[in-house]
Amino acid sequence: MNQINMCPINCRITINGIKANEFATGIFVDPAKWESKQQRIKGNIQKVQDQNKLLDLIRSEIDEIYLAARSRGVTLSAYEVKDIYTGKRELECRLSKLSDLYLKELFAKERAKATIDRYTRCYKYLADYLKKDLPAYQIERRHVSGFWLWLKGKKYHADYCNKIVQACIGLFRFGIREGYVDNNPFAGSLLEWKKELDITYLTNEEIEAIKCEKWSEKLQKVADSFLFMSYTGLHISDYQSVEQESVYLVDKQEWMKVRRVKTNVVAIFPLHKYAKYLIEKYGGINNLPKISGQKSNDYLKLIAEKVKITKNLTNKIARKTFTNMALNEYNMSLESVAAMLGHTTTRQVKHYGAVSEKRIYSEWKDK
Repeated sequence: MNQINMCPINCRITINGIKANEFATGIFVDPAKWESKQQRIKGNIQKVQDQNKLLDLIRSEIDEIYLAARSRGVTLSAYEVKDIYTGKRELECRLSKLSDLYLKELFAKERAKATIDRYTRCYKYLADYLKKDLPAYQIERRHVSGFWLWLKGKKYHADYCNKIVQACIGLFRFGIREGYVDNNPFAGSLLEWKKELDITYLTNEEIEAIKCEKWSEKLQKVADSFLFMSYTGLHISDYQSVEQESVYLVDKQEWMKVRRVKTNVVAIFPLHKYAKYLIEKYGGINNLPKISGQKSNDYLKLIAEKVKITKNLTNKIARKTFTNMALNEYNMSLESVAAMLGHTTTRQVKHYGAVSEKRIYSEWKDK
């Protein structure tokens, strides 16, 4: 009872004998006017009629929450119905909400920024294909096949389309685990991989052409960045974050130890003399020119055209050039090359380089 002898009407939900905590309806009543069996307030005045309508609305909305879930084959508990009604939980977790929650989990698990960005792109593709923010449970198998064809229609490589689908499989696994969806429409997707490895690299002649050309100040910085990565094998994201502390000495030889941004795996490699020259040229590693990947790739097209390199010159080719150099010029083992690239197995090396006839012959000729 409050100071004017009125009592609050609370709502309590019970399902299968299990009761959720009560919550307030916001209605107060004189206990003498409450009909407990009918769960209504006595009287015909307008205020009482409005209050009874509100009680009826609360009951119908609670029933609707429970029945909507049952129509999807889901039986909610009393606590879940209460949380949905009071706004603490969503009845329908839409795709945008599901992807946001998953990305937040990846961030909390300290996944690399490049990984989170890649997953973000994948889920944006799915949202663009659906054209509306559907409840996650409404995404069906028919959407999956249509999504893959939609991606192919954008001229994406089949393997890239498959990677996007794989990211969506992970998203709905998360949804099932957290109780937002009951099935994974992407599960069981038959993905046929082309496995066409692009191991394009620059030859020594092409590298020398870039070194010897007289560039403008801006293009010189792009060229030097590319050359530094070609002699260290650093990925563009690792190059942009590398610092002077990465350099250390072993038996008077300068080495670099870099923890990769993408995988958190350490890459170790001796510093090539040309890499050391570039460090000295700019007065330290921290002063090396750091240009965004997209901009530098655009400028690399101009550099390639100037020195008549017909290959699609990008920052990725620097890492592949380093791999080819290590494998086929220096005849280094796959294990050593993997360590220098920051890979945990030699299996990943094949994505960046392949053993050439020259190396095979050098090993074979003396047998």
